Amino acid sequence: MSAEKETILQFAPWESFVSPTFWHKLAELKLDHDRLSDSKRSIAGHYTNRNASGCLLEVDYTAYNRTTQPPKFSHSAIGTIYNKNTIEEFKALDKQQLLADEGKELLAHMNSGEVLRDPSLLARFFVLSFADLKCHSYYYWFAFPCPLTPTLKLQGAVQRLRDLPCSRNYIEALKSLPAESQNFFIIYANEEQKVFEARSLSCLDEKDVEHYYFGFADPSEYEHPAWLMRNYSALLFQQCPSFVGKSLKFLGLRYNQQMQVDDSRVWQVIQTEASDLSKPGEVKFVGWELNKNGKMGPRMVCMRDSMDPAKLAENSVNLNLKLMKWRLVPDLNLEAISQTKCLLFGAGTLGCAVARNLLSWGFKHITLLDSGKVGFSNPVRQNLYTHADAMAGNRMKATTAAQRLREINPSAVTAGHVLEIPMPGHTIGESLFAQTEKHLEVIQQQVRDHDALFLLTDSRESRWLPTLLGAANQKIVINAALGFDSYLVMRHGTTREEAGDSGQQIEGLKCINGDQLGCYFCNDVTAPRNSLKDRTLDQQCTVTRPGVSNIAASYAVELLVALLQHPRKELAPAYYAQRGRGKSGEAAGKVPEGLLGILPHSIRGMLCNYENILPATQKFAQCIACSAPVLNAYEKEGNAFLFKTFETAKYLEDLTGISEFKRLNSEIIDFDDAEFDMSEEDED
Repeated sequence: MSAEKETILQFAPWESFVSPTFWHKLAELKLDHDRLSDSKRSIAGHYTNRNASGCLLEVDYTAYNRTTQPPKFSHSAIGTIYNKNTIEEFKALDKQQLLADEGKELLAHMNSGEVLRDPSLLARFFVLSFADLKCHSYYYWFAFPCPLTPTLKLQGAVQRLRDLPCSRNYIEALKSLPAESQNFFIIYANEEQKVFEARSLSCLDEKDVEHYYFGFADPSEYEHPAWLMRNYSALLFQQCPSFVGKSLKFLGLRYNQQMQVDDSRVWQVIQTEASDLSKPGEVKFVGWELNKNGKMGPRMVCMRDSMDPAKLAENSVNLNLKLMKWRLVPDLNLEAISQTKCLLFGAGTLGCAVARNLLSWGFKHITLLDSGKVGFSNPVRQNLYTHADAMAGNRMKATTAAQRLREINPSAVTAGHVLEIPMPGHTIGESLFAQTEKHLEVIQQQVRDHDALFLLTDSRESRWLPTLLGAANQKIVINAALGFDSYLVMRHGTTREEAGDSGQQIEGLKCINGDQLGCYFCNDVTAPRNSLKDRTLDQQCTVTRPGVSNIAASYAVELLVALLQHPRKELAPAYYAQRGRGKSGEAAGKVPEGLLGILPHSIRGMLCNYENILPATQKFAQCIACSAPVLNAYEKEGNAFLFKTFETAKYLEDLTGISEFKRLNSEIIDFDDAEFDMSEEDED
């Protein structure tokens, strides 16, 4: 090696140090904000010259907020991230052109003098990345652009600050400089006049070059300075061309653990060739970071093992939902879904299917009420139970289902309550009175604590109490009921009243506002009675085609989600085509759509012909579950009223006037809802 090569000043290249939080934040921004956009994003990094190790530039989750101050004893670096949408785009991008474009930005700041006002612009970097969010892998390549300028030659040996004459004066001058101004600065040292001053770069005067020490916070631990001195020297020769051929002194400021600067390095260098940085198009740039193998190429990190398993599961669960917002439904309100608390009456086939669909949509708060145990016939139809649950012999459906939901999604907040739902016409003996009161208290409290109720029980009369409580507490109520090859899914009308638009009036369509829609019992002119009495096994159980329950459960959850996305929520109107007013098919095509399509009152489907119809019905003034007389009686008498109905269902008929209606009419049309009188198998 020649003597000339030995005098060339070498620089310690930057080493990127990426905190896992940087990638977690990038994933969040990509899913929730950037989506399909791959526009560059401004970021910030930081480096320290206190007890430095290597020559590190660090980024963490704060990088995406450029206004955040760097950590104590650290200095800011200005950066940009280019996060591409596909690995193919990441690979195909012209890396040299990207480096040149970023380098031109650096030169623009130099030529405009902006760097003199904000020297942190000299510590410039950028990241090219691709985030594989399904596998939690991140491909990235850091670069620290620097113009390719003539070499700096070292004159004499590297000195330490403590070895300089009057070194204490230099140290005292440094103390007068604020910590945030120590990234790039000048020390004016006139030893003859014993004048030592620390100045900002904006005070640069090329006439005093012989008295200047060009200082910078040096994150290098080596004898040679950090990479950022290359940009610093390029700036000085660009601002003061007369410096070419003159000896310049650079001070690399380094603190030890005790905040002493004695080991700071001083390099005396000279550049003998001029360079013109005023024409960025003719300047070449360097600065790509080598990978861990010491070669030119990107790096890859997998964050799966470093992430908390619960957080990993939550991110993965929400991935499909957040991807919906990229192209398909940008206005989808996922927060409204995740914050809605759902109470499921019944944890059988319908209850299990509804609960799983709720998890898929991102609902986190799910509570189940059921009195049954897991039996051997359940696991094949009820997907939250296993054969081992049935073998145990004492595993209750409500608590087992709640536990299984948490196993599927650890971030879910689930609970199960084992209790009987009191029903009209099911007389309560004296020995069960205290237990029934206790169960009533739990049910009433759970209804108050939740936002949406799902009626998924195994008989018509078991839906009466949840229907009443939903109306009394102004809750969203979704009902699902099954026949052999048919199903009914409906949303109950709300008792919440609110001023506003009552719905768009369209020719050929009947519009019923949400507070005028009927409930499950509004089509009946008879009170529910004990439907399990004097029935054979096939009549006690809901014998249904296996696919019916999954279809109904899916519709029930989708109906709730569509309701939550509507601006008027449960007050959203329902439409149906009126016969005799034009072509009903054409009118049905005019039904206004919400964010996720139309919002029907009810869905009645038949598998025998694979057909759905969407009827809408108004409230019945004498309804035995949601009418004013019933709600008023419950509000006034509380549990005393409920026990009267449990003793005999006829009490409801007398209260609402249905008994009088029957008396006045010799022939009564009994709307037998036997087709839909059970929505779930009897717990055998």
